Amino acid sequence: MQVKASELLARIREMYPEIEKNGIQTSCFYDEKTEAWLVEFTHDEHSLETHLDKKDVEDCLAGKKCIHMGVQIGRFVESYCLKDDVCPTGIQK
Repeated sequence: MQVKASELLARIREMYPEIEKNGIQTSCFYDEKTEAWLVEFTHDEHSLETHLDKKDVEDCLAGKKCIHMGVQIGRFVESYCLKDDVCPTGIQK
């Protein structure tokens, strides 16, 4: 399956609307060397990256399952937002 970066970003934003709601910028690209997607979250001077397995991304975008990608991004968003109180999630530490 041919995945476009714009499709992956749209799916991530759909799964986690708090990303856009809190002004977190997202970008991604496919890294041929590691055969994985690199997703970057940026808010003000903070920036963090995570890698997503190619197969997990393809499965999610094909509507098969989003468990691995969802958990990976979900944990990452939660950790990013709560670690330095970067964004207001409504979740108490």
